[in-house]
Amino acid sequence: MSAAAYAAVLTDILAHAPRAAPGTATLGAAGAIVLVFVLVRATPAVVAWPPALLGAAYGIALVVHGSGVDDAAPLVAVGLLLCGELASWSIDTRLRIATERAVVRARGAAVASLAFASLAVAALVVALAAAPAGAGLAWTALGAAAIVGVVALAVALARRA
Repeated sequence: MSAAAYAAVLTDILAHAPRAAPGTATLGAAGAIVLVFVLVRATPAVVAWPPALLGAAYGIALVVHGSGVDDAAPLVAVGLLLCGELASWSIDTRLRIATERAVVRARGAAVASLAFASLAVAALVVALAAAPAGAGLAWTALGAAAIVGVVALAVALARRA
């Protein structure tokens, strides 16, 4: 499933910025190779690299594409999150420790909740970024509140895990 999330994000990146395909495809292929290595060799120390390389490819695609706010950014963010989480889970399942079904269900529910909450927060941030920014104090306060809310949610989710 981790590879499927990775492939979906890479496909989106390549489809939305064909001019950046040489750079993004190279980074994406490098990340895919590292992901295969992570999954085959069960190397938890390298789990963060495939999403990081794919995130860099996404950044390049955004710069080359040159448009404003990307409406697909929340889905890309959730795809990157799921890629890392599911790769980590895949490595954990190879341990010779018996895991109760309740623990597996709780982890699945936690990953699904994290993905859903991340999608909601990312969609809110993208919607606020796409809103016309006037010179008013209300927009500045709303933007600051949104940033504080995102950080508070991230801290709360990190403490739960």
